[in-house]
Amino acid sequence: MRVQVAGTAQSGVKIDCSSRIAVVIDVLRATSVMTTALDNGARSVLPVTTIEEAETVFKTSDPACTLKGGERHALKIDGFDFGNSPLEYKRALVAGKDIIITTTNGTNAIRNVQKAEMMVLACLRNASAVVGFLIGKNKDVVIVCSGTEGKFSMDDGLCAGMLLHLLKEKTPVEWDDLGFLLERFYRNSAHDIFASLLDCFHVKRLLSLGFHEDLKFCFQTDRSTCIPMEIDGRFVRMG
Repeated sequence: MRVQVAGTAQSGVKIDCSSRIAVVIDVLRATSVMTTALDNGARSVLPVTTIEEAETVFKTSDPACTLKGGERHALKIDGFDFGNSPLEYKRALVAGKDIIITTTNGTNAIRNVQKAEMMVLACLRNASAVVGFLIGKNKDVVIVCSGTEGKFSMDDGLCAGMLLHLLKEKTPVEWDDLGFLLERFYRNSAHDIFASLLDCFHVKRLLSLGFHEDLKFCFQTDRSTCIPMEIDGRFVRMG
């Protein structure tokens, strides 16, 4: 298996994903949110890139079973049901619902690799489940770190390193130089992920906004067997 790593959502545009599986990561917090929503019984998650697109899709959806979530500058969008905190997506609120989500980084990363043969979402909480899925498919992979506002983000990089480390333990794998660095970063950080990411720009920003509990939740590893898979533009639960 060969794995290429893209460090930002924007760099994903330049990669030919047509015969590969794309794995999109946005630990803080889009892919953690989408995984949690599906874990808690949401029927599907539809990522869109703009607030206007979210509103347009909502107007053509059944309001009884459709919710809107997302953020701008890490904060909940006015008029939306949820922000971008995974702790908001409780089973009592999302079970059986379709959720439209727009975020600053993660939904753009998803849009940029739509030509992939398959697409799944990864975060620290479901990393082992995603690795098991990839091994079962035995195809080349592109890992896309969403980043933060066009820049590489350490939290996504650590998750990419975790995926690579787990893949290496189970199957022969080749990766690029960025993959080499991120796998080593994960090995050096796995004993205390929170402490290892305290200097990360996005972590500092979320802490300043009061999202400490979100960080604790998002930095937990292997708490979910959910694999969000893209089918006709929506993500549904596999596993």
